[in-house]
Amino acid sequence: MNYSKAISVIALLSTSSAWAATSSYYEYEILSPDTTGSNYGPFPSAITEEGDTVGVYALKADLDQNIDIGLPFTFNQECFYDDDVCELIYYGSEDSTDASYENGYQDWRTTSAEIDNNETDAESYFLAATNNVKIEGFGDDTDVKITDVVDSDVGSFAVGYGSGPYTDGERDYVRRAFIVDPSTSYATISLIPTAFDDDEGGFSSAYRMRDVTYNNGDTKTLIVGNASKSLAGGDSDYFDLCYNEGDEDDLDDLNYLVNCPGFDTQAWAWEYDSSATEIEGFALATEWLDDNTTRDGSDATYSAAAFDINSSGVAVGVSTYEYSDSDEGGRQRAIIMTPDDDGAYDTPTVIVDATDESDSDGDYDKNDDSTYYNSWAESITDENIVMGNRQYGSTKNVNYPIEMFIYDIDDDSISIPLEDTKVLSTKQRLAGDSASYRGANSYGYDMNENGLIVGSADAYDQTDPVVGGDPRTQSAFLYDNTTGDSWFIDDLLCTEDDDGVVTHPLIRLESATAINDDGVVLAEGFQYDSDSDYNSSVNATAVLLKLTPSTTMDPDDSPNCWDSETLADDDEDYERSGAATLWLWLLVLPLALVRRVYKNKV
Repeated sequence: MNYSKAISVIALLSTSSAWAATSSYYEYEILSPDTTGSNYGPFPSAITEEGDTVGVYALKADLDQNIDIGLPFTFNQECFYDDDVCELIYYGSEDSTDASYENGYQDWRTTSAEIDNNETDAESYFLAATNNVKIEGFGDDTDVKITDVVDSDVGSFAVGYGSGPYTDGERDYVRRAFIVDPSTSYATISLIPTAFDDDEGGFSSAYRMRDVTYNNGDTKTLIVGNASKSLAGGDSDYFDLCYNEGDEDDLDDLNYLVNCPGFDTQAWAWEYDSSATEIEGFALATEWLDDNTTRDGSDATYSAAAFDINSSGVAVGVSTYEYSDSDEGGRQRAIIMTPDDDGAYDTPTVIVDATDESDSDGDYDKNDDSTYYNSWAESITDENIVMGNRQYGSTKNVNYPIEMFIYDIDDDSISIPLEDTKVLSTKQRLAGDSASYRGANSYGYDMNENGLIVGSADAYDQTDPVVGGDPRTQSAFLYDNTTGDSWFIDDLLCTEDDDGVVTHPLIRLESATAINDDGVVLAEGFQYDSDSDYNSSVNATAVLLKLTPSTTMDPDDSPNCWDSETLADDDEDYERSGAATLWLWLLVLPLALVRRVYKNKV
């Protein structure tokens, strides 16, 4: 495969497109941001409403694409695959010709500790750049991730976070949120946490930037994310384990990743100030989910964050409750943070229906929590529609699935549209195949104001047991919340000429992670040079696509890719050999579901 160095990218788009006589539903552009030197990606994170700027990141190590040390739900569930698979994810491949050769979680965590102990030179596992200017965050050889790109009322910005630079083996902080002009290399405005005694420099992350108008008429431009409130565990022990301890063979706790981020964090917001170089924000929630404003002596790490906010100031995200009083005892739930008329925030509201955890009065009941491990809210529209995901903690048809949910705040109603339901390929839909499949996966990443959602789901032929086996291959999907229809995006890329010959672009998309209000989608996956390579899933090149929808046709009107010679051969090969074998998914790691990579001792 064609790999590049761990870089977040904001790419100003200028690429060629494909549009044939009978067009596909999506016109696609293959973007080529400069991620030279990374091993995995690029993965898109955001696109502006104009569609001319995107946020992208790539990874040096073979990690899950969603990994974030500030968000425990991205790493706190046990690895439930075959033991050999779990070890491969942690240690990396033993084949020196593989990109993942000794390049898994172990290498990332061990190298990070060695850097912090001044035993090796600093290097970047996440970096950032525009199409012309590398974004260095707060200094060279630091980790940087871009999480949003916006054209707001106050200007154009990239939003994200970066690690602190080392000087003589020391650094002032481990992570800071920032905003920056996309053409500027170094962070221009730091979004800082509120200081507390012995705070080790604090911790903050930024995920979205939005223009907000409260009921009293006050208008603000807010950046939302999270910020440190206290040291996890009540002292520096968790902090030290997260950043400067190392045990290369400790797969059980991912080389102490389970002690990250070393802080208790709360959902946070910062108001943009063009005259400031540092902005100290305010909490979007006054407590975590145990009705506590402080950690109350618990050994669990309390972590909360806001991932999105709408134009009325209603924010959504995630917060922690104590499942057990241990260092790995925190679990997380999707929350809503609603302001009063003056823009003040108080106690967060758990989306209890997402995890079926309510008492007789309909309030959150943390004692009814054995079924689901985590839930989190990703997006909210101006109509108060929330999209998020829930992650199972109990088996469901030999899987621990992730299921997308959609919650209407005003109606207090929820749907799990793909619960026990597969996204069907065009061929399956036309054949009248049943979409019912217990334990199917559906991960929603982003939603626009028109109710279109993009994400990843089990590929059309993926039904094998997962617990004690292999991950299922994932495919990017589009879901229309107004109609309940869903499609694999791969099925919306083919063209048909005047002779009725359907041409397949030889692209497999694994996830779609951003969509703007015009329906323009960002997705990532792999492209192949020949039908043979496509059908065998070999010799793939990682690609990033910008997908512009047709204004004259519906998705169902897109030419049928299954009439192409490519998919006729592909279908035969899958029926003959099966698609859930270890050799196949190794070719396309990391998958959206390769997240649970340690054995939980809770």
